[in-house]
Amino acid sequence: MRMRVAKGSGVLSTFFTYKNGSEQPGTFWEEIDIEIFGKNNATQWQSNVIIGTNRPTTKTEGVHTTPFSMGDGYHTYVLEWTPNYIAWYVDGVQTRRITGGQFVTSLTSPQDLRFNLWAANIAEWVGPWNDSILPVYQFVNYIEYKPYVAATNSFGNGWRDDFNSFDTNRWNKANWTFGENLADFDPNNVVVKNGTLVLALTREGQTGYTGTPPVDSGSSGGGSSSSAPAAAITIQAESFNEVGGSVTVAGGTVGYIDAGEWFKYNNVNIPQTGTYRVEYRVASAITTAQFTLDRNGVGLGTISVPNTGGWGNYQTISHNIYLNAGAQSLAIYANSGGFNIDWIKLTKI
Repeated sequence: MRMRVAKGSGVLSTFFTYKNGSEQPGTFWEEIDIEIFGKNNATQWQSNVIIGTNRPTTKTEGVHTTPFSMGDGYHTYVLEWTPNYIAWYVDGVQTRRITGGQFVTSLTSPQDLRFNLWAANIAEWVGPWNDSILPVYQFVNYIEYKPYVAATNSFGNGWRDDFNSFDTNRWNKANWTFGENLADFDPNNVVVKNGTLVLALTREGQTGYTGTPPVDSGSSGGGSSSSAPAAAITIQAESFNEVGGSVTVAGGTVGYIDAGEWFKYNNVNIPQTGTYRVEYRVASAITTAQFTLDRNGVGLGTISVPNTGGWGNYQTISHNIYLNAGAQSLAIYANSGGFNIDWIKLTKI
């Protein structure tokens, strides 16, 4: 989803998945969160998974800081949920990943997709509340959903909502509240305007939104005083779709790569034509390892892997590659073996 969030102490702009009815006593709670804090100029956000039948529930909260305000511009947030891992991305850069364990394996039920703008009555978490900031707004340009396909270990075709209208077959508007929420949800505070979903937090009797939503420039930049790094595409090495040879996947890395072996990532979407810096997180205990980045069967560039001091000592190496826009298949081909790879990152320069 692509969002511009609300700023202000005490406020949270969120997207989360939620097993309907989790709040009921005796029900096993299932939830995955993206929660952007309005405090500190909206430069922090929280990733979280909530599970458990007992109350309080079991959580795995992680707080992350960005070098820009997420309230000064639109940014792209991605949540990947598979049977093997959960990962969070901001502007194409992976921020957190949980592989295996109870927070992944316990999520077995279908979940709703929900957006939420609210004022939390937990000052030590979100900052103190002061209603002088009202009204504040969360703007959503679009949301895109792709189902995980186990057979291909990839994400398939789903749907996208550009919010040119409010689709009542897909979305409901909340009209309730909960214990930690200082506000009551009001359906009048959910508005679609100019291709944007607007969630409003207002005073009673002043609900709705009559302004003009800020335009999404399509870049990942923040405000005039600071900006985000260039949008990047991060590929976890173990998420390959096809493989030639007998490479080993363990601990979120691909290893025991021998000469002539390869692994391919299908449908990598390159957003713009141009030169990309391609970074690889690699480890090796020898000096002769070398591989080629391949696109649709054509070699793009070959890079040598240095001796990083051991199979568990990872370093980042890079080279520049020219890529055309559009979906394409990228592969790693081992010219000579003896290296491990954790991830690949492509950044337009």
